[in-house]
Amino acid sequence: GKAFQPEDVKGMGFGEIRDALLAFDPLSVDHVKRCNQVEAEFWKGNEGYRTKPSDQLLQFDCGGQQWVFEVCFPTGTQSENNNNDMAFMEDLLKKIEEQNIPAHSPIEQRWSASSSSPMSPAHGLPDELFTWVGIINYLPSDDAKQREAITKLFTEDYCDLVRQIGTPLKAVSHWAKLEKPKSVWKAVELKSLYLDRFPVAEFNVARGLYDPKNILSTPLLNLVLGPNLGGRVLGWKPTP
Repeated sequence: GKAFQPEDVKGMGFGEIRDALLAFDPLSVDHVKRCNQVEAEFWKGNEGYRTKPSDQLLQFDCGGQQWVFEVCFPTGTQSENNNNDMAFMEDLLKKIEEQNIPAHSPIEQRWSASSSSPMSPAHGLPDELFTWVGIINYLPSDDAKQREAITKLFTEDYCDLVRQIGTPLKAVSHWAKLEKPKSVWKAVELKSLYLDRFPVAEFNVARGLYDPKNILSTPLLNLVLGPNLGGRVLGWKPTP
């Protein structure tokens, strides 16, 4: 393609410009580093504080089509962080460089209080602190081969790296956002992790009571969580 001219970018938002730049070579580590550096400078130049209604403020330009993967894990309490959050990020950044992964920016990290919902990745005691880490790779063009190559990199190398680092911390993605495992062994690992992390037996009882025909499930959920019990549990009745 031709070089961009000033008139080419008039009216383009930040996300559109980022996609246009990444599309030149989205799997080149050196090119992605340059794009990430430019993005960092963009955000530094747009730092500041605003006070507005939430429906006007809690919105931002996510960019174009993309792959995302987010995990959640505990990091101590609100009064005493045990440093799991920073140790995870330092290890992730180190291994991204060691393995030459073209990691598009940003790597998002946020924190939340615990949830009282047993099936939440952030379920815990009232004072517990949880962190959520999300990785991303954009699909900046319509080129089929390029999109396939980005998808392979992301769903295999990049996501596998996040899972590997997160395993000792029992880091999990939300059970409703699972991606199909690429092998039988990965399926076994995923199932074992979720059986350990969530009250799956109780959840399947609830699924059987309130969704006896399994309408709200998928083959992947049935694989990881097991089939619901279809209301065949003696002594259980739906709450009116």
